Amino acid sequence: MRLSRHSLHPILHELPAHRFDTSSMVRAIAEALRRRMPKVPSQVVADSAVIPLTTVSLASNFDAYINILFRGQTTGGFTSLLVDSGNSLLIVPSWEDLQHLPAYTAIGDGTEPWGSPAKIVRGPIDVPTKSGAVHTLEDCVFYACTGAPRTANFGAGCLRPWSANSWATPPGVSVTMQAPLSYNAQYPFAEFNYAPASALLAMQNSPRVAQDSELVIYRAQPAGYSMCDILPNVEWMALVPKSLTIGDTLTQWPGTVDSPIAMVDTGGGPVFLSDPNGYIYPRTWPEATSCPSWTSTSDSCQCVQGEITVELASPDSATSLRYTIRAASLPPPAQGLTLVMCKNNAYMMGQQGMNIGGLSALFNAILIDYGQAKVGLKPK
Repeated sequence: MRLSRHSLHPILHELPAHRFDTSSMVRAIAEALRRRMPKVPSQVVADSAVIPLTTVSLASNFDAYINILFRGQTTGGFTSLLVDSGNSLLIVPSWEDLQHLPAYTAIGDGTEPWGSPAKIVRGPIDVPTKSGAVHTLEDCVFYACTGAPRTANFGAGCLRPWSANSWATPPGVSVTMQAPLSYNAQYPFAEFNYAPASALLAMQNSPRVAQDSELVIYRAQPAGYSMCDILPNVEWMALVPKSLTIGDTLTQWPGTVDSPIAMVDTGGGPVFLSDPNGYIYPRTWPEATSCPSWTSTSDSCQCVQGEITVELASPDSATSLRYTIRAASLPPPAQGLTLVMCKNNAYMMGQQGMNIGGLSALFNAILIDYGQAKVGLKPK
């Protein structure tokens, strides 16, 4: 699990003993799923299929992991990867595991986004489902690491266009790399449906591993979603932030911020943002709380633990989404932080705007339409 990295929110600050325990539990869950699969699994043919996700949480932060299989693999178990909508590429930790499998071809060399030297590989990825069938992703183009630091990341972000990501067109390679789920056009819809906060989040100051979250793939759009076009030419899957309400106060943020974005992050913790014009971070807010240590790399942060309401929209403002994060409905100790507002938040990667945070995924199911480059929310 320490191979799994992301850039849009801080890592879980587990103690070494915790890391060993959680890694062991994630591997045990993956092995139990592998044992339940038939020796020759069939392909998914139904209108939808459920892919199990394993979550690891600490206080209000959490990450999700997905299991994959390499075609022709005869030894070893599943490979567990971090599910990351802040990334739009598939990155597996070891080219050495693939180089002798005939289904995989190295088509170039490169460096994956976190700095690992890697082969650029074309080949199939099989994703096991709860039914025992596999969701097949044919002709994926992805990174397979050849040296340290190794990365294990299942990019779920949808970009418009795919080449908006500076890593999506490697030098000297004549293909554009995409999120792995986009390679099966028969199932363009992917729904991230996390377990209730009471089942997912840690109830004490040690990590919690849970099995009840799901990624559901669909042939047709499921009911109940308002869908927004994804912002074009942005390196991260994002919408437009329209307003922010803290408690009962409708703030002026984002105001005159230049071209703000709202990154749609399927993991992590609180909502966080950059406020360069000082609409909110210098003010005193009810239910203020101390900021976590990871804000030390950011500039002038203030944190609150109360209720907040977020409004998002498509680039043309034709469709909008509005939802509330009700801190009181979260289990302790996750009630301690809902919003981090900084003059400049380092995890915004130099962009102006907000990251809606993993807490948003506990109050909404998130649907990505890879075919039409849209994302939508459905309140839980």
